[in-house]
Amino acid sequence: MSLTYKYSLGCPAWSIPEWRGTFLPKGIPQSALLAEYSKVFNTVEGNSFFYALPRLETVQRWARESAHGFEFCMKVPRDISHASRLRIDTPVYDQLIERLEILHQATRLGPTFLQMHASFGPSRLRELKAFIEAWPRHMPLAIEVRHEKFFTGGSEEQSLDALLAEHSIDRVIFDSRALFHAPPSDPLEEKSQGRKPRLPVRWKSTEKRPFIRFVGRNHIEQAERWLSEAATVVAHWIKEGKRPYVFMHCPNDTLAPQLCARFHMNVRKHLPEIPSLPMPTRETQLGLPLDL
Repeated sequence: MSLTYKYSLGCPAWSIPEWRGTFLPKGIPQSALLAEYSKVFNTVEGNSFFYALPRLETVQRWARESAHGFEFCMKVPRDISHASRLRIDTPVYDQLIERLEILHQATRLGPTFLQMHASFGPSRLRELKAFIEAWPRHMPLAIEVRHEKFFTGGSEEQSLDALLAEHSIDRVIFDSRALFHAPPSDPLEEKSQGRKPRLPVRWKSTEKRPFIRFVGRNHIEQAERWLSEAATVVAHWIKEGKRPYVFMHCPNDTLAPQLCARFHMNVRKHLPEIPSLPMPTRETQLGLPLDL
């Protein structure tokens, strides 16, 4: 994907088997999924890092297989983000940096995102500050908080935003309004509503790489209202010279490419000069117009 898209758009994964025969070729081997995915989207959430770090050889292979201009946005391991204390003096931290450095050297590293547990509140901001100051400056970082006091508009939220802005870090925007706007229509939506946080949306950009994680519905059209709002904000940021990173989730993430396509179509309403998304014509279409 050409960098003329002016923003980065992707899914929570690149290797969902059910994508074969939709926007990925039917019968494609598992080993070729990343290369094909990166022809359509220019980024991906590296959620697997949260649970376990892969071998160095695996990360090196990802860097080789992905298309030019593609970026991985890796999630900091839970052994760091969800521990009783944010620590950098642990083997897992050193291993994380080692793997991120491989992607950086290959020009495949986007912002890494640190997702804090909901219990991580304002009383631990000094701890977060120490972590930020130790983080390698050449590796972009985005931070997602879930404690309710960071969403009140009060001094706690202002302190967080000031800390992030001071260190050129973006605050992750998590938008689950579409998911919760109505009762679940299937077991996957019910499960997703039970797991995902329901927090206010703050359309703030504390740095030059706004980072959005959007959760839709399994009936894509039900998310249209919130997709349109997000696309308006993203288009505005692009006009300001920023480069947003946008990740689309569905309760059934098999549908994430469809949600991406619909979002991109909304962005192009504001910025028609942005090229259409190269969703290929394959055995099974995604049920959306091709000129996205």
